[in-house]
Amino acid sequence: MNMVMNRFEQFSFKKVFVALIMTALVFALVAPFSAKAAAADGTYNVDYTVLKDQTNETSRLDSYLTKPAQVTVANGKNVVRLTVKSSNLITTFKVEQNGVLQDATVVSTDTASNTRVVEFEVADLNAKVNAYAEITIPVIGYTGKYDVQLQFDEI
Repeated sequence: MNMVMNRFEQFSFKKVFVALIMTALVFALVAPFSAKAAAADGTYNVDYTVLKDQTNETSRLDSYLTKPAQVTVANGKNVVRLTVKSSNLITTFKVEQNGVLQDATVVSTDTASNTRVVEFEVADLNAKVNAYAEITIPVIGYTGKYDVQLQFDEI
């Protein structure tokens, strides 16, 4: 009887161990697919924050951009449109593309409201996007150069 109990305990331990290993493997295989799925094609209004470079602190530049951003998703590509306020003061606005800061494309300019709309592609809306801006205020002789990151909310 003792031998039967020992064999039963060993058998149960093996079953539990195998079950745990199998569960771990299933989670390891399924986890990448359970991550947030890409948004369906369409146009979305997405809130965002401009952060000081490499921090979670809001940058002063945040107040120069209107919210929300317009994000168009088409064929797996995300194109973001932002409206720059005080357009005459924001002399440069660049966004990282393939590891290089590039000027955002100016879509339109409204001199009466002193705004301009810029757009750029973002590979991953879940990751912080590196950007750079220069603010020039001639009246006081100020030029500020800002390395920032854009953090988009979920679609």
